[in-house]
Amino acid sequence: PSLALGNEASAVRDCYRVLADEIAQHGTAGLGSLIISMTRSLSDLLAVYLLAREAGLLQVTEAGLACVLPVVPLFETIEDLEISPDILDAFLAHAVSQASRSLRQTSVQQVMVGYSDSNKDGGILASLWSLYRAQGTLAAVGAKHNVRVRFFHGRGGTISRGAGPTHRFLNALPAAALAGDLRMTEQGETIAQKYANQITAVYNLELMVAGVTEATLLGSQRDQTPHSLAPTMDALTAYSRQRYESLIQTPGFIQFFGQATPIDVIEQGKIGSRPARRTGQRTLGDLRAIPWVFSWSQARFFLSGWYGVGSGLAWLAEQQPDQFAQLQQAAFEWYPLKYLLTNVSTSLLSADLATMQAYSQLVEDSAVREPIMAAIEAEFKQTQQQLELIFGGSLAERRPRIYRMLQGRQGRLQQLHQQQINLLHTWRSLPSEQIAEREQLLTQLLLTVNAIASGLRTTG
Repeated sequence: PSLALGNEASAVRDCYRVLADEIAQHGTAGLGSLIISMTRSLSDLLAVYLLAREAGLLQVTEAGLACVLPVVPLFETIEDLEISPDILDAFLAHAVSQASRSLRQTSVQQVMVGYSDSNKDGGILASLWSLYRAQGTLAAVGAKHNVRVRFFHGRGGTISRGAGPTHRFLNALPAAALAGDLRMTEQGETIAQKYANQITAVYNLELMVAGVTEATLLGSQRDQTPHSLAPTMDALTAYSRQRYESLIQTPGFIQFFGQATPIDVIEQGKIGSRPARRTGQRTLGDLRAIPWVFSWSQARFFLSGWYGVGSGLAWLAEQQPDQFAQLQQAAFEWYPLKYLLTNVSTSLLSADLATMQAYSQLVEDSAVREPIMAAIEAEFKQTQQQLELIFGGSLAERRPRIYRMLQGRQGRLQQLHQQQINLLHTWRSLPSEQIAEREQLLTQLLLTVNAIASGLRTTG
């Protein structure tokens, strides 16, 4: 008990002691779960039990040591989603996990899945399909242990972070992953849009309850065998992810991202619960997914919401024309595919090629700027072409509501974008010792960030 643990372990243990004191006074009803971000091994979960024991959160039962609070894995990256079934299988079989469920008298194991980091790693197609695949397999692992898996969806306020119409999201879930209930986060500007007053809050909660009920009942009637397009989606995902990764791994891409978007301004804004970077390193891997998506949307790239999809579809049409034809036919009948294509089309409509090109001029090195911008422009046009082929018409005709909404705001948004570009150029060129001038410009830049986000309404 007197052993010095070090700052990080002591901080976690002391936090758990606060929880133990709360439980001693009031019980566990007011507390949630111990969610383990970036779960990548069984040890990541078992380490929590070790720290919980030191803080008094474990009890001795007939079945052995048991934790009074549930331990919940959070699988975030594509690699983590791929290995998640093996981790959950080992966790559910572990004696402490079993004793803990017995203590809490439940046969439910919560599993959290993250949309943001999987999207940042591999693009929207790889993210959504990996999540779909993982949930089906994880539900089967739970059934093997007579445990019902309750999925906790870490969705953000923009499409690249899992947002989208609630009913489409629910219908696109694997039937086995929705057994009457789920948990879900609402983040970003969607909090104000959906829950700012009682009328809209009740309305949106009613939509959620009705949607979960409908999706559960209809899902129980559907054929549970894998869709015939599943192998095609696996191949399409692999190619799309390869194209996406080839872009973000291009030499100079970090420089392009840092200069063509207002990421340096966003990092200065005090608008988030966590810092923009996990450890402060100037690398893509260290950057959190929220500022990654937010900065691309500010510059109207919306890159993580569509890049890689067009080239993937074009590859499929060339290499496997029969499967492409089947995909075209299923695009509006098979909910997971419909949800994916609808979200991609929304991201594409929200993007604006002329605005992208204007922001790209902020990249000082033409040897970096020109090849990367050329790749983005080519993929943008190819994605638009492939979607219009599948939709059977232009996106403006097939998605008229969002097209009209964005067109109605485009004139004012262009003024804001140009103002932000001018301010970025001036602010970045000022010497660091001109502190007062830089602070004044930063305030104006942060106002443009807020104004553009309000105008787009799909940035959070």
